[in-house]
Amino acid sequence: MTPTTTATTPQQRRSRSDRDRARRVRLTERDLWILEAVGKMRFLTTSQLARLHFDGSRWASNKRLRRLLDAGLLRVWIRDLAQDNVYSLAPRGARLLRDDRGDTAEESWVTPRGLDGNLDHLLAINQVRIELALSVPSVKGEIAWWRSDWELRAQGRERVIPDALFRIQWQELGEQTFALEVDNRTNSSRSFLRKILGYSAALQSRGLYGMSDFLILVVGRDSQWLERYRLRLVAVRLRPRIWFTTLAAVGQHGAGGSIWKPIDGDANSSLRDLVFFPYGKEGRAGETPTTTGR
Repeated sequence: MTPTTTATTPQQRRSRSDRDRARRVRLTERDLWILEAVGKMRFLTTSQLARLHFDGSRWASNKRLRRLLDAGLLRVWIRDLAQDNVYSLAPRGARLLRDDRGDTAEESWVTPRGLDGNLDHLLAINQVRIELALSVPSVKGEIAWWRSDWELRAQGRERVIPDALFRIQWQELGEQTFALEVDNRTNSSRSFLRKILGYSAALQSRGLYGMSDFLILVVGRDSQWLERYRLRLVAVRLRPRIWFTTLAAVGQHGAGGSIWKPIDGDANSSLRDLVFFPYGKEGRAGETPTTTGR
């Protein structure tokens, strides 16, 4: 009698091989969180992954990242010896995440073939996102959803496209939506003003991506240029719903801390405090983003 055989597709064989290789390295739940974080943010440095998953320990981070690299789940990009290594998701890691979440997973896990052309800007945005995720719970909040600029672009062109659009769910205070702008040495008050004018126009019309009640957060690397941006808005008498801070302050005090300065004042507020300002109304319960998923 001839034994029967079951045909398998190349994709099924790859998935089986990926799972077998993953079992050999004894993947933990934290390993999956690492892969998911890299997949969602596209590029993360050693320091960022250490901050997010290893309480800041570079030794522990390097040790585990080496295991994930050896398993073929991550890629590493070495810019130069003076800078942190950068990690992205490898095809095997993307397939493992798809298998782990099932075919209905909403994320399309990107596996970059090269470093992003605006890598420093992207890493700065990711740094703010990490600090938000770590610090907002201490002020009784959590990130309900987050949309990066490439996810927003996939939904169609708007008058202005934020670096990120996200919503925080506050205990006892409802929800608040934020548009994030991260300035990484742009040093152009004209281009900044043009973008803020776009935000102002959107707020006065139908909003952005279905969001009509949001605050604008501007995070800058250069504190002097950030102050110039703020004073420029004062000079042209623009009063959009906008708050400023520096990347250094985000790293030192956490994005949820009392680090946010208004256009016309010196008193800093926490992210939670902004809900109480006249234009910081609670998010509308019926509003949902035009992009789907968390």
